[in-house]
Amino acid sequence: MPPLRLLLTGFGPFPGTPDNPSAWLVERLASAAPQAGFGATLHAEVLPSEWDAVASRAPRLFDAIRPGLILNFGLSRRARGFRIERFAHNRVMARPDAVGALPTTGSLRASGPDRLQSGFPAARLASHLKQQGLQAAASRSAGRYLCNFLYYLSLEWARRQETPCLAAFVHMPPTKADGGTFTEAELLRGAEAILRFGLALASEDNARRPVAAKRGTALAGASRPVSS
Repeated sequence: MPPLRLLLTGFGPFPGTPDNPSAWLVERLASAAPQAGFGATLHAEVLPSEWDAVASRAPRLFDAIRPGLILNFGLSRRARGFRIERFAHNRVMARPDAVGALPTTGSLRASGPDRLQSGFPAARLASHLKQQGLQAAASRSAGRYLCNFLYYLSLEWARRQETPCLAAFVHMPPTKADGGTFTEAELLRGAEAILRFGLALASEDNARRPVAAKRGTALAGASRPVSS
């Protein structure tokens, strides 16, 4: 079986945050990958915090890489620990991006589901992190800004695939140096634990999928629409 393909994303600066720690985190994880033995082909991407850039670049990335796991990181200044998002919502906040642009509509997809639910076990991951001394919780809302936008696109792409794809979004707090909860070392340790947890799940899903597909069962790892 070929190595699992992993797409790891973070965001660049946005208004009020000239240095986005999710970009640093993704770059550090990518640089450590050859020595860490993740057992996956890892592609890391720091996306501009821009409505148009996310809309155009994210789908192209998914199609080019065809990942079995999409793991998105973003900053939440209100987070006190890692927040594992369960849903992406079909809604938009009229908030300017890094170049001052505003979204043109109040929803992401005019005819799309109100929200998409990830097949990623958020509560299990939160428990796993807490056992390692890291604050974490499952969350029901990824907000209405660019993090939610990218997550909706990720889940939308994942549910269209015939081969399994898990997609997750994790909000991280600022570093302690910026008034947050974790040191840089703790953030990196938590992110690596999240990555390994996701890879183990995605690998199990890949191993099970050929048998399930022959029986005509539903795609267990794909996202699914949920009514509000």
